[in-house]
Amino acid sequence: MAQLFSLGCMSNPQQFLESFFREKLAIYADANVRLVPVFARYFGEPLSERARDFLLLDRMREVIDDVAESAGSALVITSIQSERLVGTSIRARYHLAATGENWKITRVDRECIHCRGTGQSGQVPCQHCGGEGWYDGRKNAA
Repeated sequence: MAQLFSLGCMSNPQQFLESFFREKLAIYADANVRLVPVFARYFGEPLSERARDFLLLDRMREVIDDVAESAGSALVITSIQSERLVGTSIRARYHLAATGENWKITRVDRECIHCRGTGQSGQVPCQHCGGEGWYDGRKNAA
C-alpha cells in the first residue's frame, strides 16, 4: 500500500498500532501476575479451578489485516487471535488521525456480531449496526 501522508519521521499506521498492541499486552501480562493471588484469595471451588479464565487476555494477538491511509487519517482493520477464543473471529476497525509527529486512535469499531460484518440480516439491513457491518457501542448507546 502506498503511503499518501508523511510527517517527518512519523511512523506509519501499522507501526503505530503494532507498538500500541505490544505495550498493551505487556501491561496485561504484568496485571495478570498481580491478579493471580487476588483470585486465589477470593475465589472458592469450583471457580478457583477456572481462575485463569478471568485473567486479562495477555496472550491475545491482534493482527493487522488491512490499512487504508489518506491525507491525515487511516483505517486499520485487525483480527484478534487468542487461545481462549478458539473458533471465534473478532475483528476491529481502528480510526486513526495524524497529530503532529504521531498518530492517535480516535475510534474503535467492532465487527457486528449479529450480521458478521455483512450489514445484512436476511434481505434487510442489519438493525444492530445500521447496515454498516461495524458496531461502535459508544455511538449506538446514545
